[in-house]
Amino acid sequence: MNEFNNSNLTATLVQVAHMYYEQNLSQQEVAETMGVSRSLIALYLKKAREQGIVKIEVNNPQDTCEDLALILQSKTSLSKVVVVPSSHNSAALTRRAIAGALARHLESTLKNGDCVGIGFGRTMAEVADLLVPSKGRSIDVVPLMGESSSGLIGTYSQVNLHVLKIARTFNGTPHFLLAPLLVQSAKLHDLLMEDEVIQSVVEYWNRLTHICTGIGTLPPIAGEIVYIGEENLRVFQDAGGVGDICSRYFDRHGRFIENPLYQRLIGIQAEQLQKAAHFMVVASGPEKASATASLLRNKMITELFVDEDLARAILMEMR
Repeated sequence: MNEFNNSNLTATLVQVAHMYYEQNLSQQEVAETMGVSRSLIALYLKKAREQGIVKIEVNNPQDTCEDLALILQSKTSLSKVVVVPSSHNSAALTRRAIAGALARHLESTLKNGDCVGIGFGRTMAEVADLLVPSKGRSIDVVPLMGESSSGLIGTYSQVNLHVLKIARTFNGTPHFLLAPLLVQSAKLHDLLMEDEVIQSVVEYWNRLTHICTGIGTLPPIAGEIVYIGEENLRVFQDAGGVGDICSRYFDRHGRFIENPLYQRLIGIQAEQLQKAAHFMVVASGPEKASATASLLRNKMITELFVDEDLARAILMEMR
């Protein structure tokens, strides 16, 4: 043990630590290089930590996420912000983590008598499968728009299916809007809206306590589905549109854009969107920063669920 009192010990500890921690050599490889036993290398490494030559720090990504959530909440009117770690290897895993955060929030906050409106979004599609409430609740669950599909790319909005799953999970009551999102004419739109079955569902839009939806971007990002048809996007882009909620497009100030197209769209009105006490938005990826920040400017969103990359990008947008 006299060796530990040697004046050259510090240099030896630094050398061993450098080979083991920075060159990624195993303890056996370091021992062979220095011509000593593996057990002595283990002792050197222990001594290096004790003397502060080596400092091992564990960084919890969740700590950073919580800090981002607090900063974002302090700079907005949001009552709740949840930020999850970004999975840079899988956008799908990030969306699932965000969906899980919203699911946990709904489980803990929904109560008997609530009316929940469900919107489009890839993240929203995950929520129903992640809900595991400890008890049932007498809630109504409704879609916020008609169904849409694209035969060209084989997609279907399936919002009624999400409504069914969420309602069943809580033992609540689902209400289905059996109508297309976009019809051929304003006249057909008006006829459908007079239908008793459709009208019975639409009436719930004035009684919503919670809205849960994704957020779209303009122009759309890769993989994002435009359910009103990409051929209809130009008019909203020309009007300064940067994103949409439930196919209602808004500009960088969060102001909804009026357009004759909406005379053919079966979905919740912009003014109805702003009446719910809880407006919950899920989004992921820094590409959605402009749209999300714009909607935050009109103070309509009450609860936001995002990943850390998007949270950082939103803060940059709002500077």
